[in-house]
Amino acid sequence: MVSSNLIGQDIGAKVDSILTEVVPALMGPGITIGILKNGKQEIIRSRGLASLEYQIPFSDSTVFELASVTKQFTSACIGVLEHKGLLEVDDDVRKYIPELKFYGDTIRIKHLLSHTSGIRNHNVLLDLMGFDFQYSGYTNQMIQELMFRQNGINNRPGDKMLYSNTNYVILALIIERVSGMKIHHFAEKELFYPLGMHDTFYENDLSSIVRNRAAPYYRSGDEYKEPKSLSLCVGAGGVYSSVKDMLKWMKLFRNDDHDLSYIPSYLTVLDTLNDGREMTSARGVFVSRYKNLTTINHSGRDWGLRSQIIWLPELDLGVFVFANSDHVNAVEISYQLVDLFLNASGDQREQMTDYKHSMKELAAFQGIYQELNSDMKMHVYLRNDSLFAKSSMGGIPVYLVSQSKGKFHRDDNASVTYNFDYRVQDDIDMSVDFGGAEFYFEEIVLTERPNENLQDYVGEYYSDELEVIYELRMESDKLVLHYPNNCCYTLTEGQKDVFGANRRTKYAFKRDRKGNVISFTVASEGTVKDILFKRLD
Repeated sequence: MVSSNLIGQDIGAKVDSILTEVVPALMGPGITIGILKNGKQEIIRSRGLASLEYQIPFSDSTVFELASVTKQFTSACIGVLEHKGLLEVDDDVRKYIPELKFYGDTIRIKHLLSHTSGIRNHNVLLDLMGFDFQYSGYTNQMIQELMFRQNGINNRPGDKMLYSNTNYVILALIIERVSGMKIHHFAEKELFYPLGMHDTFYENDLSSIVRNRAAPYYRSGDEYKEPKSLSLCVGAGGVYSSVKDMLKWMKLFRNDDHDLSYIPSYLTVLDTLNDGREMTSARGVFVSRYKNLTTINHSGRDWGLRSQIIWLPELDLGVFVFANSDHVNAVEISYQLVDLFLNASGDQREQMTDYKHSMKELAAFQGIYQELNSDMKMHVYLRNDSLFAKSSMGGIPVYLVSQSKGKFHRDDNASVTYNFDYRVQDDIDMSVDFGGAEFYFEEIVLTERPNENLQDYVGEYYSDELEVIYELRMESDKLVLHYPNNCCYTLTEGQKDVFGANRRTKYAFKRDRKGNVISFTVASEGTVKDILFKRLD
């Protein structure tokens, strides 16, 4: 554990208290945090073990995987190439990747950076294929080939933000083709070495020895287990770093004298959507509001790890959090740490002037909302004089605090907002924003058993895009889905010819003129839609 006394013992003690509450057992998986205040005041704290197998505690030299926090480094590599005049963010992606199909409108590099390309998320596609994540691995080339097979995208480029890891796998390929170097060599030469980030690198060999590496862990009953990844796919993830190096990265956000000082401005450019609305999704980071303050942030999550980086320019404050257990909420902890400085400074900007909704206004927001391209539902309802939301995926109802007209934030996390102002659009009635990553919902009406004969849907169906067969069977009077490595998902109904299995996946069936079921399309997790499955029998 390393700390600076420049910030103050009181803050340091409160940081220790937060970490002790999160990681009560010193001999379990741990957490490490770095705080940068005013460019040179630092706190680094660690608690728990980086390795359960060897009983090695976290330190400021522990190296860990960043997961999706990687995206800002991939974006920065594109920024370096543009700074050198080798590409422009307005370039057509097919200028560098002609293998990508033309989907009726131009996908530009800026669309990849801001997640507005409409390109399907490969993690979801792999799951829909029945990919065995535990005993199989995938590579950049495999994801590229999967993407090149896709016959459609989710939306016209620039219409909306839909988070997709595939955008950054494609960006990695552009970096390599334009620079003539593998991305790990390019990033080392152009980013990490100039910034003195000697613990930071893109993974390029699963068999390499990485000194001081933290292992990831997940709970299984009363014990922890260590997932073993066989995948090597970089761009959306794949960067390793240390808390010391992440503090060096955050210093760049306030340093005007470095050769790379243009990078923070480049990363935080906010483009507008086709309808003129400004986004909160920038280039590998989100630019969003927290308690009336601007934040530049991004989180990361993978099997057995969580990470979060957040920079607040108005406070001259940066916070980084990494945990090697997936039950630790790194995002929530980062905001707890930010709140310590807000409270210590007495900054009045944290006191948000909440809009007061009338009971009539609150009542109008009640209903059942379903995520677009998913079967996840959100029940929004009044209890006494307060508005609550409860997801069909489980969990407890959350109290929604009025923030502005038609907009609310969660009582337990002000960075998560619910926006009902989308009601002017045809297909969106509500959005939920997780610090910049936005998910869209439509209000629906459910009916009891809208499909009279479940036997109509029984049979085998094939997808050319996923190269997989789905089988639907009747089992104990229920419609049950089977596909590779996935068994016995009971499909539930609520709308005519539309089913779900409460796993953020929706199956919409199509009939011919005679009323016979001939196909269905799959939409999943809000980031994949219109995957066609044709009936085989």
